[in-house]
Amino acid sequence: MALNDKTSNFLKAIDKYAKEQQKEIKLKANEFKIKELQKAEAEVLRDSYHLIQREMATMKKKIDIQVSRVETENKRKLLEKRREITKNIFKEAEAKLKKFEETDEYLTFLLKCVKNIFKVLRNAPDVKLFVRKNDMKFEEKLKQAFSSNCEILESNKIKIGGIIGSSLSLGLNVDESLDAKLENEREWFAENSKLSIV
Repeated sequence: MALNDKTSNFLKAIDKYAKEQQKEIKLKANEFKIKELQKAEAEVLRDSYHLIQREMATMKKKIDIQVSRVETENKRKLLEKRREITKNIFKEAEAKLKKFEETDEYLTFLLKCVKNIFKVLRNAPDVKLFVRKNDMKFEEKLKQAFSSNCEILESNKIKIGGIIGSSLSLGLNVDESLDAKLENEREWFAENSKLSIV
């Protein structure tokens, strides 16, 4: 029996050692499996992060393009509205100036324009004063107001009223027309109206 006990103890020891080895192999296999899963999970998370970043960059780019389009369209609409407001203001101003031409003060205004032109062109031997067709009726009064020899001519350049003085010998033009004054006001209005588009 002693042989049997020794054999039995030997088998038990082998069995115990095999079970311990089996346990150790299972433990190492589980550890390896956990490490590999963690590696795979980290890789999936990294890939997902990069994918999300690319998608977000694409979405941001699309949104930026849409915002830019909307801003451009809104600026275009504001610019159009500004033009419309400016056009209406100057249309109204032009209408008021045309009414002014029908008053007695208009001749006084023309005579003042002649005096302003005279201050610049008085020494010129070849002064020409250009007026609208409707203002040719004031020809004699304008000549008298100039106090010097001048020629009064009709001009289709003047639409609203006033006078343009010219001297070829001096190479000078003096624009006292309401058209020029209104255009100067248009430039002033554009700079100072606070209707700027930003």
